[in-house]
Amino acid sequence: MCKDGALTILRAGLMRRFRLGCLGALAAGVLTLCASGTGFCGDKAPEVFDLRAGQEATFAVTVADGKVAVGAARISKQGTAQPKEGEVTVGLGPRDAKTLREDVIAVEKTPVPIDFIATGLIGATKIDEAVVCGRLDAPASAHIGAVSWRVKLHDFAVGKGGPTCE
Repeated sequence: MCKDGALTILRAGLMRRFRLGCLGALAAGVLTLCASGTGFCGDKAPEVFDLRAGQEATFAVTVADGKVAVGAARISKQGTAQPKEGEVTVGLGPRDAKTLREDVIAVEKTPVPIDFIATGLIGATKIDEAVVCGRLDAPASAHIGAVSWRVKLHDFAVGKGGPTCE
């Protein structure tokens, strides 16, 4: 707590006052965030997107030194977006009531195929997971359990191309 130019710290039931001033307290807080690895001080957290049934995400992809960097996603209704050069569109098809599956479909216009993982979640509980292997010649697809509330797209990597990730 910062009051009257002094920082008061409660620790183990003891109250101590330090004369750091409010600006010093703010600097100490920023340093704590930087040291904690939260991505607050330049370390960019890996990009993760959430989709629900009937949605798709379109995002820019760049590859440098074999690592994939993903831009911010534009979420839209399934089938309405087409990727531009250097972009990927990933859609989550409608649920199939008979098989309890839905399709994760990726259309890529990138120089190299991009693989990623789609994880079906109910709250924070993982229900199903599928690896989507990037393809440049056709849309890539994978099946995932349709009982999930949302599907998280993550762990983007340069792929080998083709129907399997081998």
